[in-house]
Amino acid sequence: MVFTDILGRVEGRRRTLVFYNAEDLSEEIDRIVEYVGAHDVDISYTTDAGMPDSVVVVRDGHRTLSVDKIEAVYEYLVAWESEMAGSDQLPSLFAALDETVFRSKNKRQLVLASRLIENRAATIGDGHLSAGFQQLSRARAQLPFYQNLPPTVTISLYGTPDWTPPADSSIEAYEPAFEDHDDYWWVIYDGTDQPQHHAALLAEEHNPGEYTGFWTYRRSIVEALRRVVDSLDVRRVTK
Repeated sequence: MVFTDILGRVEGRRRTLVFYNAEDLSEEIDRIVEYVGAHDVDISYTTDAGMPDSVVVVRDGHRTLSVDKIEAVYEYLVAWESEMAGSDQLPSLFAALDETVFRSKNKRQLVLASRLIENRAATIGDGHLSAGFQQLSRARAQLPFYQNLPPTVTISLYGTPDWTPPADSSIEAYEPAFEDHDDYWWVIYDGTDQPQHHAALLAEEHNPGEYTGFWTYRRSIVEALRRVVDSLDVRRVTK
């Protein structure tokens, strides 16, 4: 199995995003829709006396998957756009969008999705975090985050070695022998004794800066991605 097979087997579950009682929050709603609109979701707006004011809800059919204050989601996204750093209070909307296929021209959206997974490694404190960034230099901005992870987390990076992590960082860096990895961006967190926290992101770049992909917390798909990465013919570029 290769990355293409995994993208093909993930069927985006079409979900609905509903904004409740938020007539005066057009700027906040537009920003959220700009982000979420890249996913395969339906979007609606309504008033309902039985719901709190200014909330955004993700539904899968009749099931409610998440409820967040609109302002909280907006503030989280703005923080990422301006500082590339969100608060510790991750809106539940993001987890509710797992395995919905997204199509995006905004690379920062991929960075945000990657950080959602990387934060699990920081929270759990062990396991294996690996990422393919096409070019290793794309991971340079993440170096302070990686260096602050607990030493019990193994970190492996993959990509063309136009930059390598410093020797004292304990980060493993690898160059795949073939170019078929160049179209993909992936992040995998597994290897912990708490498999319910496993997660992964996979995105394919079709045109420069244009990605199609998904993130998932389903153990079987995370394990399938791990098998693909472990089967890559690679050369280690760090000692």
